[in-house]
Amino acid sequence: MIILASSSPTRAKILSNFGVEFRQISMQYDENLPKCEPKSYAMNIVNEKSKQFFAKFKGEFDRVLFADSSVIAGGQILGKAKDINEARNILNLQSGSVASIYTAMKFISTKFKIDMLSVATYRFAKFNEKELEDYLQSGLWQGKAGAMMIEGFNKQYILQSHGNTSTAMGLDIENLKVFL
Repeated sequence: MIILASSSPTRAKILSNFGVEFRQISMQYDENLPKCEPKSYAMNIVNEKSKQFFAKFKGEFDRVLFADSSVIAGGQILGKAKDINEARNILNLQSGSVASIYTAMKFISTKFKIDMLSVATYRFAKFNEKELEDYLQSGLWQGKAGAMMIEGFNKQYILQSHGNTSTAMGLDIENLKVFL
C-alpha cells in the first residue's frame, strides 16, 4: 500500500490500472516556483510538494508518492492554463510542433527514497481548429500541464513518439513498479 499525495484523478487511474494498491490524499500545493531550466522544473515542484506534505503530516505516513509534470514546447515551460485563452495559446504552441513532457516523481519510505525524472516526447500534426475549439469548450484541459491530454485530444495528432505514455499522463508507472 502506498500513499498518493496528489489530487490527480489521472495518476490515481494509472495506479489502479497497474494494480498498485494506494490511498489518495489530496492537498492543495503552492506550485508557484520560479521557472528554471526545463529539466529541473518538474523535480523542483515535486521536492516542494514533499516539503509541504511532510510539514503538514509530520511523520504520519510512510511510502508516499509525489509527482508533477511539465510540458515544454517552443522552448517554453507550459504549466496549467489559468483560463481558456491561455489554454488555446498553449495548445497552439504544440500544434504542428514537438512537445516534451517531463514527469518527476519522488517516493519516500522508511527503507528507501526514489527521485526520478522521465521524459516523453511527441511530434504533433497541426491541430484541427474546430476539434481544438471543441476540446477547449469541453474543459477537459483544466488542471493539465500544458493543457495536454495525450490519452485524449492530443492522441489523434501524434506523428512520432518517444517514451512511456504514462509519463505523458503524469506518472511513469513502468519505472515506479520496478521499485514497488
